[in-house]
Amino acid sequence: MNRSRRKNCNTVNAASLARWIVVTAFLALAGLGYVYLTLQLYHLGDRRKAAENELATLRTQNDIASAQIAALTSRSALQRRLKEGYLKMLPISEGNIVRLTIPARSADENAIQPVANPSDVR
Repeated sequence: MNRSRRKNCNTVNAASLARWIVVTAFLALAGLGYVYLTLQLYHLGDRRKAAENELATLRTQNDIASAQIAALTSRSALQRRLKEGYLKMLPISEGNIVRLTIPARSADENAIQPVANPSDVR
């Protein structure tokens, strides 16, 4: 009677079962990795958008500050402040002004002069 029971028993191919378990585990891990990387992509996109918005507001603030600086340092604004007494300015004395004159160039200045001994040139 023991012999007949063994013949009716289904045998399991261990190599095939192991292969399918490995393939299924690989596909599951690949799917989880895909989902994780997709979520990371969305989060990084949100962070990038926030950084771009912050950059745009900082550029706008920089433009506003540049316009204010230009308005406050214009000649008319400085003259108005001087009339109001907010600024105290003194004229520059003639002794503190330095004037530079450029000497006239001769035609020989553009010519290349030969050097007798190259070790003399430093």
